[in-house]
Amino acid sequence: MYTTEFVDIPLNELLYRVQSLKHQGFRFIQMCAETTEAGIDLLYTFYDETVDNAYNLCVYGIDDKSEVPSIQGLYFAAFSYENETHDLFGVHFTNMQLDFGGHFFNLAEESPMTIITPEMKAEREKLAKQKAAAAAKARKAAEAKQAAEAEAAADAKEAAVAAGKSAGTVADKADPAAAAADAAAKEAERAAKMEEKLAAMDPEKAAKVRAALAAKAAKSAQKDGE
Repeated sequence: MYTTEFVDIPLNELLYRVQSLKHQGFRFIQMCAETTEAGIDLLYTFYDETVDNAYNLCVYGIDDKSEVPSIQGLYFAAFSYENETHDLFGVHFTNMQLDFGGHFFNLAEESPMTIITPEMKAEREKLAKQKAAAAAKARKAAEAKQAAEAEAAADAKEAAVAAGKSAGTVADKADPAAAAADAAAKEAERAAKMEEKLAAMDPEKAAKVRAALAAKAAKSAQKDGE
């Protein structure tokens, strides 16, 4: 009866376990890899024909700093699996008898598992450049808008200061004109401060605040007219 057995082992026991299986007469069947949150998992499958049993060694959490001993010295057929796993998943094997040096597959991108055609790679690069250009354009436009708003705020502040000085020269005349000038100066100063705050805001948020202020001013004007 065919059976399958899975055994979890640490990386430092891999070579010893494989040597033991070789001594017992197990055949090497395959090695496969899988990307997980913990790293790369390796699964080595061997077969014992005497009892019709598939024996699997499972090594978990391989990362880019791990050094996995090659089993080609015991099972040379593993060369294709090790070179494939190196190219597609970035796993580093040591003491490989047949090492393709990362050229077992002709990959358009680096590991893991990113086999695409040159045309697809070119299209991805083109889209990436277009996105970068659009982002740079939007950023430049936002900076220009902020600079313009800051300049407008500075002009408003200057006008407010000038209005305040003008109002001060006639402060001794307690008449309606002086009071109106003083109120206008204060209003201009408030507007300048508000403009400074809006210039520092996100452009979209600043636009909403301006719209709200405009609506409030329109409502106040309508009420005064009544």
